Amino acid sequence: MKMRLLVSVLAFFASVACSSPSDSTQYNPLDREAALEEINAVRAQFEKVIADGDMAALGALVYPSTIMVQPGSADWKAMQENAGGAPFAPGATIKITPLETVIMNAEWAYDYGASVVTYPDPSTGDEIVLRDTYLLILKNEGDGWKPFREVASATPPPGGWPQAE
Repeated sequence: MKMRLLVSVLAFFASVACSSPSDSTQYNPLDREAALEEINAVRAQFEKVIADGDMAALGALVYPSTIMVQPGSADWKAMQENAGGAPFAPGATIKITPLETVIMNAEWAYDYGASVVTYPDPSTGDEIVLRDTYLLILKNEGDGWKPFREVASATPPPGGWPQAE
C-alpha cells in the first residue's frame, strides 16, 4: 500500500512537472505586423510634425528622456544654428526611408535607414538639402512605440543613399 501511494504521488508530481501549460493560461503573443504598422505610423507623424513646424507635437511623439544625436558635419551644424535651439530649422521637412525595422519584443524595436532634411536658406530662400543615416531605438511602455535613442551620421549607408520615393 505504501509503495502504491508513493508511486501515485511521484507519478502525479512527474505529470505536473512535465505537462504543458493549460488552455486557461493566457498568452499575449506579439503581433509583429501590427507593431510594424504602428512604427510606420509614428514615422509618418514625425515627418508631418516636422513639416508643420509643430515642436509641441514633436515632443508628444517622444519620451521625455529621449536622446537624439544629429550628424556633426558642418552643414548639419549650420542647420542647428538656423534652428535656434530647436531640432530643425523653420520650414524644414524630413523624408525618412527605413532600410530595416526589427521588432525585438513587445517593448523594444529598432529602425535603421536614411533621411533627407530640407529647409530654406534664411539668406537666399534656396533649398538646402541634408542627408543622414540613422539608427533609432524605439520603446513601447504600453502607450505605443516612441523614439527612445537615435544616432545619425552624415555618411551614406552601405550601398549609397536610397532613391527618394
